[in-house]
Amino acid sequence: MARPRSLAVVGGGTAGYFAALAVKRRFPSMTVTLVESRRIPVIGVGEATTTLMPPFLHAQLGLDIIALWRQVRPTFKLGVRFEWGLPASEYNFAFPFDATNVIDAASYDRDLHAQSLVSLLMHERRSPVLRGPDGEIVSLLPSYKFAYHLDNRPFVDFLASASRQAGILHEEMTIDEVALRRDGRGIDALRGGGRELRNDFYVDASGFAALLVGKTLGAPFRSYAPSLFCDRAVVATVPQGEVIDPYTTAQTMDAGWCWRIPVTGADHRGYVHSSAFLDEASAIAEMRAANPSMGDPWVVKFRSGRHEEFWRHNVAAVGNAYGFVEPLESTALHMVIVEIAYLLAGLELPPDAAAQEQFQKYANDAVGGHWDYLRWFLALHYKYNRRRDTPFWRAARSDVDITGLDDIIARYRREGAGPWMDGRQPMHGDPAFGFSGIATMLLGQGVSADLPPRPSMSQARWSRRASEHRRVAAWALPQREALEVLRSNPQLLSDFASSSRSWCTGPRERIAIAGPGSAPGKIIAD
Repeated sequence: MARPRSLAVVGGGTAGYFAALAVKRRFPSMTVTLVESRRIPVIGVGEATTTLMPPFLHAQLGLDIIALWRQVRPTFKLGVRFEWGLPASEYNFAFPFDATNVIDAASYDRDLHAQSLVSLLMHERRSPVLRGPDGEIVSLLPSYKFAYHLDNRPFVDFLASASRQAGILHEEMTIDEVALRRDGRGIDALRGGGRELRNDFYVDASGFAALLVGKTLGAPFRSYAPSLFCDRAVVATVPQGEVIDPYTTAQTMDAGWCWRIPVTGADHRGYVHSSAFLDEASAIAEMRAANPSMGDPWVVKFRSGRHEEFWRHNVAAVGNAYGFVEPLESTALHMVIVEIAYLLAGLELPPDAAAQEQFQKYANDAVGGHWDYLRWFLALHYKYNRRRDTPFWRAARSDVDITGLDDIIARYRREGAGPWMDGRQPMHGDPAFGFSGIATMLLGQGVSADLPPRPSMSQARWSRRASEHRRVAAWALPQREALEVLRSNPQLLSDFASSSRSWCTGPRERIAIAGPGSAPGKIIAD
């Protein structure tokens, strides 16, 4: 099969626009069409992202950072603040994005807030933009990883405008029929409203409907329900206070948890819960009790799991059309970016049927491996959370399936936390949520383990390091002030997005994949 000359993306949400923009940028001569129906509304919730997002937008897609900040007005996300784990009402811990020293922090301070400069910024509710002792502005954006909080509706509008500028075609169509090829191996055409669209390749970005990969091609669905009990989210906006938090908050509730995503002008709240333990009216009542000033809520239903195949014949699925875990840890768009890496690699293959078939099998195993790892990683958040004692949390502690991480948990309990920093850890899972992520979640939730008798640095060196971090944090601006500084000094944004010294443009932030024959789920640097 020759390389596709035309490709259609079915679905106009964030995942669809990401796929269309990435394909068009990598293959400028390919005809790329985005097929969207006005009957399917954009889900207007705040998007919390991971550190894959800035380099994907600005380095890989080449989207102008100043235009993004002007039109979408993102805010910083330095990590996740967990009001989670231990029963004490004021207890919380940070899951920061930058390089951390979680085990030394636990050893010396018994407090994970000291694990890095970024975690300290989160604790102090400050940003990576400083005003020095002489009043000069110093940007730490190129040096310390962060993600974006994005308001979904203006973000999708921004992507739609970028797609038009990139030469991507747009078809407004409600698809009534998907026609298969004569041999049944793939999709021939999309039909609706008396029209027919025929392309060489299709990307299913149709959301939970999974119109192409699921309904049409029949890829089986593998449920994650034994590990992830939640299947609903009550969503609303709340007025924003004077401080714009530089993190996403995850707060334990009676039958799940509630997010807080601070976008410019409002905070978005969402109560993720299990309908088996709490009905919709009760969930809204509990959320309103915790947020008396919230606006009118709406309910988003979802299922956790993935299809058996990411790539089948001439169709690849991205986003919710392929898989979804749940909103905890903000993995939805993170995984879209990972999936697009596999999509682009497959489209670049030479016209050799055997090589293409081999790659499709590899991609299915690898992408499935990424999702399966996230299943087990998120399940840890439920298995060991002791903050509330309700029927939901008792069931979570008793019944949540974490068998995919049994060996790691057994090693943690058997050998303590020390071996985690000795360099013997295998490559595991996802680059954003690997061994350090597991260690943070276990230590943060108070899962017992012996700490190393000899941490990686001395007490004196650790104290000097922590003192320096506190000194820098004292110069850091609150986020509202930092955002004003950046909008009035856009060169600071340009330097972050284009400087060769920035992590945004460095090779570690460019997602590529290891080819067939390597371990499924492994991502390597480009």
